[in-house]
Amino acid sequence: MAGQEFEKLLFYIVTVPFFVRAEPTTGELINPQAGAPFFLATAATTMDYEVEMVITSEAGYLLMRDNAKKVKVRPGVEQTVYDFIKMAKDAGVKIYLCTPSLDLTDIYKEEDVNKEICDGILGGAAFLDKLMSGEYAVITL
Repeated sequence: MAGQEFEKLLFYIVTVPFFVRAEPTTGELINPQAGAPFFLATAATTMDYEVEMVITSEAGYLLMRDNAKKVKVRPGVEQTVYDFIKMAKDAGVKIYLCTPSLDLTDIYKEEDVNKEICDGILGGAAFLDKLMSGEYAVITL
């Protein structure tokens, strides 16, 4: 596949080293790394790529209810991870939650998924179909 040109990008977001830490002085939830994949996906759409993201494992936390609105990217800054996700959605990025994010935890259920920022739930077979189709350049973060 060397030298192959792709028109589609598939971002596979495994964990976004998803640890949330509380800022000691303010109690704000902070995760500086969580916005980056959504920023990169947005940038790719400006380069005329069709972009899809598959969010799995602990990163699925961001697609539940209003969790992404609670996590800031830097202490003392109002911008949240939700702002990065919304920017990606507004640019046309399709965002899917991988089924194991729900299956491997008793914390979240399908009804907890924020449908405003999640385009649907994607099973492993559907993800593998995309992965193996040869249509997508795959970026794992």
